[in-house]
Amino acid sequence: MLYNRDHLSPAGLSQLVNRIADNIEELMSGRPTTRIDFVYQDERALKPANQALASARRTEDLRRAAAVAAAVPLPTPEAVRTSPPIPGMNIDLSNATSYAPFIPSAAELAIDHGFTMRIVPTERLDWSGGFTAQTEKYSAQVGLDRDDHITNYVAGMPFPTVSLDDPKAAVKIAYNWHMGPFMPDDFSMAPWGSFAYLSLDSLVSFASQDDNNYVCDHFSFLRFAHRTELDPRPTLGTNPDGVEWKARCDGWSSETHRQNLGAKGIWIRYVDPTKVDKFYWYNWRIPVRGGNTDSWDALDQGCRSCHQPYWAYALPKTEEFSYRLLGTISMLACLTAEHEPAGLVMTGTDRRLGSEPFQLRQAYILEMIPLLPGFENLRNIVYLDTESYVWLGAEFFDGTERTESAFPLWRALPASSGGYHFELAGEFYFPTGADNTRHAALKGLPFMSGAPKLFFRTLAPAHGGFSQQINTGRLTEPDFDYKTLLPR
Repeated sequence: MLYNRDHLSPAGLSQLVNRIADNIEELMSGRPTTRIDFVYQDERALKPANQALASARRTEDLRRAAAVAAAVPLPTPEAVRTSPPIPGMNIDLSNATSYAPFIPSAAELAIDHGFTMRIVPTERLDWSGGFTAQTEKYSAQVGLDRDDHITNYVAGMPFPTVSLDDPKAAVKIAYNWHMGPFMPDDFSMAPWGSFAYLSLDSLVSFASQDDNNYVCDHFSFLRFAHRTELDPRPTLGTNPDGVEWKARCDGWSSETHRQNLGAKGIWIRYVDPTKVDKFYWYNWRIPVRGGNTDSWDALDQGCRSCHQPYWAYALPKTEEFSYRLLGTISMLACLTAEHEPAGLVMTGTDRRLGSEPFQLRQAYILEMIPLLPGFENLRNIVYLDTESYVWLGAEFFDGTERTESAFPLWRALPASSGGYHFELAGEFYFPTGADNTRHAALKGLPFMSGAPKLFFRTLAPAHGGFSQQINTGRLTEPDFDYKTLLPR
């Protein structure tokens, strides 16, 4: 059962608590029962109840949890109907709590340390002419098979109209995200990385943590199928291997993995929904298999700390997750960033969080859980724009603990065919878990024990050069032949 804001009136909460109490024995015995989820704009108001329910382990714990939930003071109707921010105002540390229902959780952390949202009018951001044309040409033939895998998809938006009442709405929204209008036919970025920063004693100044960076000196991406902007469309050549896209990294550098300095690799995504990604890697410092390129299946669910480049354009493989649509929400998002890289500014040697324009958007709340055995505990909540299908925020869980959160800074660029392309101008990624050992950089950092220092990662550096190019037509198939990884 889905409990959203409308259900959580005093009577609704009482009903929820009674349901929990009535089903205690079923919950503990493992017999089938109704699944209960909290979906609420002002999550802070229900935090005690959620924490108590999540930590319950025995019948007595569940009864106490129900009592805690019953004792949670509900926000007044006025608080529930918080007025949204209006264009022309700024949201910063001085007033962020007044607009908390509209702020992504990761953005709250940024605001606490100096970031400012400048509220601008909500814009209609039309898809590019090329994407729209392919949608009109092919979308009517697209469907789902009995495994919920997409069928007869060629290019454009697979499901341009999605009803929230459709039992397949969640997976259709997931495919729209995967194939959405922000996906370029080619792009390159230099550098492409996950750059680490730690707050100083002032809490609003940050020092780079170069030893914890994950950086590719030059990253390139080429779409082989589902092309909408560049000829040939919709497929590049004959594509005999059924490749969806290939991505290439040259000049990998990571001080935490020094043995891989200078390495390079090619990542391949296939159109076949049952075929896993493939990754080819060459490290000249420590030759693999006598200098030959090594390859293995790339299991993308485990890529958490390198989240920024991973979710920019090379999205998770849709078929490797299960999905639930938890509802919709109004939230603030940056779709027209004014800077690139965005979000982090540098004056002299002082690095601080900057300001960018944010507008009120409608978003789907999509839960995704890995299907791969052993990864089921890594639940993700993604917020997707209902118009453009770009992601606006994300939260990551290990079991019941939220371990990470992130939000992007998009930049809408006019497309030559009309409408817009979307370019990722920046992103913030915050590990928030109390014992997040997946991030080697976090071991022993003071913020982990509740101290105010903040560690985060961002897509682009606040110092040095940065270049991003989209849909240039200059990348070709031979650039992504894995044999080119070997020294000549």
